[in-house]
Amino acid sequence: MNNEDNVWTAPRYYAQFKCKADKCRHTCCRGWRIPISFLEYTRLLGIPCSAELRQKIDVAFCEPRDVSEERYRVVSHDWQGNCRLLENGLCLLYKENWQDCLPAVCDLYPRSLRQYGDRKTACCSSACERVVELLMEDGSSIMTEISLDRQPTIVMDEDEEKADKLRKYSAMLVDRTFTLAQRISDICLLINEKQFVSDSRSRRDPLTLALTILNRLTERQNFLYDIVTELTKRYGDDPKQYQPDRESFEKRFAQWETVFLNIIANSLIYENFPYVDDRIDETQAYKGLCAVYGLMRVVCIGYLASRSSSEDLVDALSALFHLIEHTAFYYNAALIADKAAVLLKL
Repeated sequence: MNNEDNVWTAPRYYAQFKCKADKCRHTCCRGWRIPISFLEYTRLLGIPCSAELRQKIDVAFCEPRDVSEERYRVVSHDWQGNCRLLENGLCLLYKENWQDCLPAVCDLYPRSLRQYGDRKTACCSSACERVVELLMEDGSSIMTEISLDRQPTIVMDEDEEKADKLRKYSAMLVDRTFTLAQRISDICLLINEKQFVSDSRSRRDPLTLALTILNRLTERQNFLYDIVTELTKRYGDDPKQYQPDRESFEKRFAQWETVFLNIIANSLIYENFPYVDDRIDETQAYKGLCAVYGLMRVVCIGYLASRSSSEDLVDALSALFHLIEHTAFYYNAALIADKAAVLLKL
């Protein structure tokens, strides 16, 4: 591999990323049905490890309903929802120096490595709390060139028309001449002006719509579910409380718009917006983007109403982007939020 093959385009924070391991408050090793291939599974069964690790490997995976060579087994959780190979926040495969046998998803996450034609792009998921911490720094989402000795996990033929749109939307988002909501509005207008203008004039209450999306899409037994339950009680009983909460949040976290910008810009790269899901078109994708902004506002404003630390803000954002980036969020949000443009008013 020559030096040119090692050149990747990535957000500025990417080179600084390092897993927090046992320091992570909400580990990605909890609650995720991580798939492993037949080859990965048989390799794990064959390692000459300790008796303790062997016993845990034997019960760490179960058979999914849709068995295939690439999805041969999935992680089986303990009663707390943790991966059974997790001990005190650390992976036992690392502890016994078997990191070369990690399933590909575990080894790569939260990184995304994609190639479009000759162009290689690397970024990380905003569902990772360490990534969110890095993205809280101004300028962290600015794209730059880095040297990276890794192979892409997704390779696609570059479509010049799509590539132009990706670049245009990214440039519009980071133009700080206007507010973040206005920049998102301009992207939506470019995608489908007639539909967006019509949606914007809807009298649908944006707070009610945001809570509806959260309640319908959030699964039980995870951190975001606890947040949504708290918000539903707070604003369901008194929706007028949202305005003073909003003012308080913006005063205490004066840089909220910069943080939101960095995270959304990063997520658009990670999700390949607006080509997020083969089942939706660009108009439906813009509805999802409006939902991303609206839910960020409601979740952070509501959760931070009784909290004040930057860690709380990180926890709320990473929990929300677990939903946004690791489920069919754009597809589902487009179905629920038929007037999603009103969410930009939040």
